[in-house]
Amino acid sequence: MSTLPEDTSLVPWRPKRLWAPWWLAMILGGTAGVTLTLLRTSRTFVIPGAIALAMIIIFISVATILRRQFHSEALEPPMSLSYLLWMVLLIFLVGPVQLVLLPSNPQEVIVKALALSVGISICMYAADRALFSSFAKRERPRQDV
Repeated sequence: MSTLPEDTSLVPWRPKRLWAPWWLAMILGGTAGVTLTLLRTSRTFVIPGAIALAMIIIFISVATILRRQFHSEALEPPMSLSYLLWMVLLIFLVGPVQLVLLPSNPQEVIVKALALSVGISICMYAADRALFSSFAKRERPRQDV
C-alpha cells in the first residue's frame, strides 16, 4: 500500500497546480498556428479554418469554466506583470504578425506555421502558468523538535 495520497494538492509541501499541462498548450498552439497560417494563405481553408478556431475557443472557454468551478480560489486570480507581457506577445502573434509576414511559397508557409505554432504554444502555457502560479505556493512541512 502506498502512503501517499492520490491527490497531490492535499500534500502541503507539494505545489497545487491549476495551469494546463505543457502538452495541451502544444496541441492548442499547434492547431492555432497552422490554422491561422492557412487561413491567411489559402481561400479554400476559410470555412474549415473558422470551424477549427471556433472549436479551439469553445474548448478553452469550457476548460476555464470547469477549472474555476472546481477551484474557487481561481475566480479572481491576481494579475501579474509577467501575465500581461505574455498576453501582449500572444496577441501580437495572433494579430499583427498575420498581416506583416505574408508567405509567398510553400516553404515560407511551413516555416510560418511552425514558428507561429511554437510561439503560440509557449505564450499560452506561460500566460496560463503566470496567471495561476500564485496558487502554487510551496509550504514546507513543520518538523517538530
